[in-house]
Amino acid sequence: APAEEWISRSDSDIIDATMSELSRLFPDEIAADQSKAKILKYHVVKTPRSVYKTVPDCEPCRPLQRSPIEGFYLAGDYTKQKYLASMEGAVLSGKFCAQAIVQDYDLLAARGEVIAEASL
Repeated sequence: APAEEWISRSDSDIIDATMSELSRLFPDEIAADQSKAKILKYHVVKTPRSVYKTVPDCEPCRPLQRSPIEGFYLAGDYTKQKYLASMEGAVLSGKFCAQAIVQDYDLLAARGEVIAEASL
């Protein structure tokens, strides 16, 4: 997994590395030594195997939200979108899926094709 090297590290090592990276990204607001922004409380959560590790050329294997089967759509973090397996990826995929459904519905409506009501 992407965080494999961090799982065995101590919480303080992770916090120190995080603060160093944040100070690099936001030098006016954060200093690694906490002379600017200070951490008041933290809890490091380590979840092994929480995301998959990508390998080169795996992106083409991720399916689009609009499947080759008419009227069949996919949503989930495994589908083609800019994030790895994550809540953010699942949400973005759901948005793309909804957009595909609306686009297809609008296309059918513009052609005057009858759209059957879905029953639950």
